[in-house]
Amino acid sequence: MLSPRSHDASAAWELLSQLRDALLDPGDDAIRGALDTLALALGADRILVLSGADAEHVRVGRRCGRDLRECELADVCRSVVDDAREARRCVHRRREPERVDTIVELGIVGAIAAPLGAAAPGVLYADFRHPLHAPSDVDRDLFACVAALIGAPSRVAPSDRPRPSTTDAAEPELATLLDTGGLAPLRAEIEACLRLDTPLLIVGESGTGKTLLARALAKASGRQPVVRAMLGASDDLNTIASELFGHERGAFSGATSRRAGLVELADGGTLILDEVLNLPMHAQQLLLDLTQFGTYRPLGWQHREPRRARVRIVAATNGDLEDAVARGTFRRDLYYRLAGTIIRMPALRERRHDVPALALEHLRRTEPSRRWTLSVSARRALRSPELAWPGNVRELEAAVSRARARALARDPSATQLAPEHFDATYAGASPAAPIEAARALTITLPDPVDPAAPLAERWKRLVRDRAALEAAERTLLGRAIEESRGVLAHAARALEMPRTTLISRMMRAGIDPSAPRVRRA
Repeated sequence: MLSPRSHDASAAWELLSQLRDALLDPGDDAIRGALDTLALALGADRILVLSGADAEHVRVGRRCGRDLRECELADVCRSVVDDAREARRCVHRRREPERVDTIVELGIVGAIAAPLGAAAPGVLYADFRHPLHAPSDVDRDLFACVAALIGAPSRVAPSDRPRPSTTDAAEPELATLLDTGGLAPLRAEIEACLRLDTPLLIVGESGTGKTLLARALAKASGRQPVVRAMLGASDDLNTIASELFGHERGAFSGATSRRAGLVELADGGTLILDEVLNLPMHAQQLLLDLTQFGTYRPLGWQHREPRRARVRIVAATNGDLEDAVARGTFRRDLYYRLAGTIIRMPALRERRHDVPALALEHLRRTEPSRRWTLSVSARRALRSPELAWPGNVRELEAAVSRARARALARDPSATQLAPEHFDATYAGASPAAPIEAARALTITLPDPVDPAAPLAERWKRLVRDRAALEAAERTLLGRAIEESRGVLAHAARALEMPRTTLISRMMRAGIDPSAPRVRRA
């Protein structure tokens, strides 16, 4: 193993040879070892592989020989990542006292990023917290070579290889869901659904994106039209049958003409049975022949043979179908026919690292012409473990839409959302506290600069004060840990804060809680 900060060319290329050998083995385990070696050579604090077209998804993240914790994933200098992705070259940026950007906000002294390559869209990123650890020209060349090796077609994992292109506009939608929807572990299973005609059952809490996934799958597979049936609106058997299968003229009083049902309208495409658990028990038998044989009978159908429809059935529910079967409120035979493939959509609280990417994706869909970003503090707030997200993605999109409206009301040319644009619940205040209460609790630091001074000058002073405050916090934390002889529980008690808060503050200040001199008990 090379020592840190090996600057001569021969040592750098020796390291590159080691990395090449490690990266010949596809898979994230090989990448972890390679990233640890590279971080040691560069003196980097953290190093991450960001995948996806916008490099929003963290594929692998390492720090001090371990995987990054969830709370460490959001603190990435997006400006450096975006510059490297757009320019298609290695980009390095150092902290400048007079420049206000995410490097200053993150409390780092520099960051470097390089594109992975066309075979695996994404970026290799690293940042530095020690003033002496600035990459040399050789380091930057080495970093770019490692990024190219990680993105080489011969070692890209099958799940990251570009899929065959389609003429359907929904393919990017499905790719986005796979990258930011917490569905990466199910990628192979979901992609297999594109080639199957068997029924698909999507389960998950309300607002997790079940219908969105169903539509994206239908469009990406070319099974159109996509027709959605909302079940449970009526308990009347004839009404349900007429809605699904249609009716013939004279089938009942008032049926003056033939009416096509949703199944007929979906012929050749996809029929989404939304909230299938709401279908009354006595009406569930209507779906038996359709799910098994693709046949149905409209109301008033007088022919011997039933009608046929070539439809891919996708059922979705936020309930527990297995429990309903056990309780006898849902037909067991219908359940087995619907559950050809089962996809469970994770709740938003189970994939907090995806929240910023989902928020940005919603902003892009809402306003494609404006390139929205999230400030570092907004990313941290949205990923807070204190947010339960009971409404899941639907709740997130509503919160982001309100924040966008506030930002545009204050500045019509705004392109970044900050915590002050969000409701107090999502900006770090107590969920029960109203916005006015959150504002009342805001601490205003004294401004020694003349109030009549230009805003830019006052802002620069605030940035300098923030840097001084961070340095003082880092010093105080270090002193508390030293006086407690590295026992975090004792240090937290001395500072009168929970140990989890202390650990979070330490990581934010660049103090590694897993260092040998630090003990947790």
